[in-house]
Amino acid sequence: MSALDWTMSVEEVLLKRRIILRGVFESEYIDAPTARCRVVEPIQVKIVAVAARDGIAVGGYARTVIEHPCDRCLKPVLLKISGTVEALYKPISEMPTTEEEELKSLRNVLYYTSDRIDLTDRIIEAIVVEVPMKVLCSEECKGLCPHCGADLNEEKNHKCVKFDFDPRWKKLLLVKQDLTKEG
Repeated sequence: MSALDWTMSVEEVLLKRRIILRGVFESEYIDAPTARCRVVEPIQVKIVAVAARDGIAVGGYARTVIEHPCDRCLKPVLLKISGTVEALYKPISEMPTTEEEELKSLRNVLYYTSDRIDLTDRIIEAIVVEVPMKVLCSEECKGLCPHCGADLNEEKNHKCVKFDFDPRWKKLLLVKQDLTKEG
């Protein structure tokens, strides 16, 4: 298996009954729910595929370190990720025909249509679900000033000038004041 090919042959799994895929998943970035994260360490992956009575069971892990921005101050935070890969693959011919049949099974069942199964999405999913909903550089992080954007962690005695208007409109406000004085 090359570093770029994370597909497995259905026929090979059914013949050998069990195959192991391991290696490095190549990706510079992972799109987490709230941010695009840089991959800092190579994504180490190990996946075991087993021909089971009810389909092809896939299990394993994906481990890496990603850089995620702090949700308060935007400084980079390193997160060690160890995600679990889990799925049961069945042929498309076994896909439930009614919504009721589909709801009976709460397992992570996916259906394949070709002789190869691509595991790329399962690897990415294993990483993404391990990213916390809120990432902080520290519990004491004060974040950014909502008015001027200053980092409140660095400016201990921050005094912000609060505008009664959007500061981007300052020049237009000055033009208006000049016109009022002239009129």
